[in-house]
Amino acid sequence: MSFINLFKSLSNFQFPFTLEDKPVSETTLWQVFNGLRKSDSVPVTVFKANRSQQTEALITNAIHKAKILKIPGLCRVLETFDSDPQSTFIVTERVTPFPWDDIATLQRNKEALELGISQLLTTLTFLNAFVLGTIGKDSIFIDSKGQWLLFGLEMCSKVTDISNPERYLDSLHDYNRLLGLSSSCNNLNKIDAMSLGSLITTIFGTTAKIPKDWQSPVQSLASGRTSIENFMNKLQLTDTWLSNPLITIYQQLKELHIKEPQEKLAVMTNLQTSFFENKDLYHNLSAQFVEGLVIPEIANVIKWLMTSQNNSTSAVSRIIPLLAIYLDLSTERQYFPENSKQLIYDCFGLPDRQIRFLLLIYLPKISKHLNKGEISTKIYPRFIQGMADADATLRLQTLKRVPIVVPFITERQLNNELLRFLAKTQVDAEVEIRTWTVIIITRISTLLSTSSGNRSNILATAFTKSLKDPVTKPRLAALYGLAKSIDLFDVATIANKILTVIAPGLLDKDPLVRSKAKGLFEKYLNKLEDEAKAIQSANSGSHSEDINFDQYGEEETSDDTELVNQFMATLMLSSTPEPDLLTKNNTVEDNGWDTQDQDLDDGGLDTASEKINQQNAFKSTPVPIEKSWNDELNEELDDGWDDQSFWEESQPKEPPKPVIKTVKKTSILATKRPTGAIRSSRSSSTNTKVGFPAASVPKNKPVKNIFKETEVIVNDEDTVDDSWDGEW
Repeated sequence: MSFINLFKSLSNFQFPFTLEDKPVSETTLWQVFNGLRKSDSVPVTVFKANRSQQTEALITNAIHKAKILKIPGLCRVLETFDSDPQSTFIVTERVTPFPWDDIATLQRNKEALELGISQLLTTLTFLNAFVLGTIGKDSIFIDSKGQWLLFGLEMCSKVTDISNPERYLDSLHDYNRLLGLSSSCNNLNKIDAMSLGSLITTIFGTTAKIPKDWQSPVQSLASGRTSIENFMNKLQLTDTWLSNPLITIYQQLKELHIKEPQEKLAVMTNLQTSFFENKDLYHNLSAQFVEGLVIPEIANVIKWLMTSQNNSTSAVSRIIPLLAIYLDLSTERQYFPENSKQLIYDCFGLPDRQIRFLLLIYLPKISKHLNKGEISTKIYPRFIQGMADADATLRLQTLKRVPIVVPFITERQLNNELLRFLAKTQVDAEVEIRTWTVIIITRISTLLSTSSGNRSNILATAFTKSLKDPVTKPRLAALYGLAKSIDLFDVATIANKILTVIAPGLLDKDPLVRSKAKGLFEKYLNKLEDEAKAIQSANSGSHSEDINFDQYGEEETSDDTELVNQFMATLMLSSTPEPDLLTKNNTVEDNGWDTQDQDLDDGGLDTASEKINQQNAFKSTPVPIEKSWNDELNEELDDGWDDQSFWEESQPKEPPKPVIKTVKKTSILATKRPTGAIRSSRSSSTNTKVGFPAASVPKNKPVKNIFKETEVIVNDEDTVDDSWDGEW
């Protein structure tokens, strides 16, 4: 029956843990499953017993000892279930079987192995009153903080409770035979010591790999000549033990939560000293020791320094080395839980430049473990301020990290805020910053918005500005950017903008810039020529004739006779004269000069003057002319000429219902003529001007101010503003 089916078959049994489908380890006695507690999702490890007639007594003893023994160094038991023979479980804290498959990696760091052995020795000293009888490869587990633990109390018994040693040894032989192990010890007091000696040799690989000052004690232990307690006392006096910083640091970190603030700082000082002296010491440790103990404790101390010390100078000086260790271990392990992320967010907000510089160094590795929302909302707003920092080194480092954050920020942040900062760094006082600005713009160019030609305009402007830089390096960077961005420009943009951007480089004072600009210009020009060939092949049917503009129009202007004849042929003179324009409408507005004469003589003109004017009035004869291209431009000029007839001097005829076209533009002196007034002619050849002697105007009668009484109305149909008037 499978494990899942077993749970389904259990009636009235609510197991308070959820387990994974496959066991992480399996022996003759136990199946080991990872699981979670349903009530609070706490990670646990569940040992399911494989009960049989041969294993019944062993499992029963293991369950009993698990309930009563609460010794540090044993897997901490949370619950046991043994009421049903088919469902016997021991639930412990989350532990991992010792990684024997990866022992070669652990053997690279002998200090870590020595630490683990010291932890096992500490546990066994607490059990010196017991006989375990099961110390071996399958009995070692590692908890979430990297401590080596023991599990498997199937043969555990108190020495004083063993009344028949021979019977115990027989049971031990049966146990070893069941598990396929060899047993050569027949001394009850030496069983655990000899098993531990053999286990230590297996951990190091061979006897030769055991530290030299440990080799003799280990051999004595494996042969049963010394006890575990004496063995530990000897090891604690060796240089290997005393020079191993991990053993000391582990003990201090375990008790850190109960230490005073100054004691915590002393522990962190020891930690950073050992780390910077030998970084490899921490890089080949078990994952649980680093992720479960070292990193969390460092993070807690950094948070405490940030909150309790109010970012004082002394606190910042302590934070920097601890943060460096924290980031190095986290990125090396790729371990970024939520509390670690929050610490990084808070550190980005610190004003200290060294801390921000340190974060920028590790940002490429940190960003791999953050999502878009976390970077755009919690890191970018503080990150971007570094581009405006007063320190040039921080500005440059921030600039170099821009491509890291660009894929994670929003479109508004990219096309608005970031470009604004890049525009400032492009005119920075530092040459290196100006150069890197062009390089960064080139690298992020594919991510810029393409709406309304925005990207083309930005790139063209940026490269143009850098090509005018007084230093050669930014100019070369601009040419590099143009070469990399050639696929981002369409042919129209290349023709209208980009070639004019590159062209000044052809006259650069630096020969290298000129050479690169020439090659780049040809590259862009070739792209235009390729497009032109495509256009030519698509429009192969249409051809245009060449024009010699040096002789353009000479044939037409050589003989004007034909042109004059064509013009005269279009003139059609009418024999029927039009009615006199003077009698068409008595209310027509006249020009200002006639009105002024009338105002000066309130009594009106005499009869003789009226007859003279009527006889000399001339008529108009329509001349139909074909419209030319500029007739509309000259309509207003021609309107004045339509009101007069320069070709006949006959008396106008009285039409029955006269209609006259209203003059579009009138003089500012024009007023309405009274009914019956005669319009005077403006022809210099036919008009008889009537003079008025000065005495004819009464002296005591005031002369009207026509500028005040006359309402000026100008009806200009030209609604287009005259740009020239505006400019000049």
